[in-house]
Amino acid sequence: MIFTKINYLEWARRYMGSVRYDLARSNLKPLTRDELDLSGDAVDVRRMDSLGHPGLRKLLAARYGVSPERVFITNGATMGIYLACAATLLAAEEVLLEAPNYEPLYRVPLHLGAEVKTIERRFEHGWQIDLEALERRVSRRTKVLLMTNFHNPSGVATNPDKMLTLGQIARDHGARVIVSEVSLDNAFSPGHKPAVRYGDHMISIGSVSKVYGLDGLRIGWVVAPESIVERIAQIQDYISGGISAPSQSLALAVLAKADTLLDRSRRIVQENLKILGEWIRRREGCGWVEPEGGTVAVVRLPPKIDAVDLSNYLREKHGTLVVPGDYFWLRGFIRISLGVEADLLRTGLKHLGSALDHFQRPLR
Repeated sequence: MIFTKINYLEWARRYMGSVRYDLARSNLKPLTRDELDLSGDAVDVRRMDSLGHPGLRKLLAARYGVSPERVFITNGATMGIYLACAATLLAAEEVLLEAPNYEPLYRVPLHLGAEVKTIERRFEHGWQIDLEALERRVSRRTKVLLMTNFHNPSGVATNPDKMLTLGQIARDHGARVIVSEVSLDNAFSPGHKPAVRYGDHMISIGSVSKVYGLDGLRIGWVVAPESIVERIAQIQDYISGGISAPSQSLALAVLAKADTLLDRSRRIVQENLKILGEWIRRREGCGWVEPEGGTVAVVRLPPKIDAVDLSNYLREKHGTLVVPGDYFWLRGFIRISLGVEADLLRTGLKHLGSALDHFQRPLR
């Protein structure tokens, strides 16, 4: 079996963490030991249930409004995406995927032999999925609608009414909806709900990596109908013997204090949104759709500036990293982290401004 490389993850492994001013990551700055405030008793090294730590599954089930039997613990959200797709797709079946997108959402169904068609999210439409366009694209051949909420890379939210309608369209055509929701907990306004709350044909994927600042734990989950969870368990038997018990027990302890940690996350992101918004207003030719939460934002570059060239120049000349939108099927844009220290963001944006000035300087 041949695994095609995932270009974004290859780029991320090569460059993220290699510079002083890293504005490329999609996770919140890591929690400190003091912020975690956990005792040694929080770490459990015993072998856990094959579907995941029973206490963690119970806590997540309560948050999602389902039974624990509908929760499966994974080694991060990307594994959750793979397992959910593998459990719901057969070769040659059709997947409808948002674009721009997080590249594993594209590569995984292709690897499984599915036919991938896209539905475009456009800057001019606030990065929202156009429901009329969705109705034109979906068909009886469509088995899965694959998307993110909050959207990666733009950070915009799909509101509850639209998510409900989107789910109804998919259900009317006999399709499931798989939604990666790793940033949903960091919504600024109330009312946002996980996809699984909108029907049994909806599947939610979450993790502690992004808004909780615990990327190193590599703990995620899939919330789905029991029949899908059973298939996922069978598939994981071929991949690994289970997920780290200490990591799961730490995730349980962290999620038990989720409200406090999400207050931290929102403070960090909202302060950075103000900083980024002020910077964009001062830069002629730049634009954005302001996110309503999450951990990232997309910035439109002035005309004729290549995002890859800009990113390379920033890294080499200013020790600053941003993600070229090209890795998300989005030319002429960059993705910027909102989860970093405010001073780091300010300095990184100063460097970004200098780099833009360099590329916009008239040739002599």
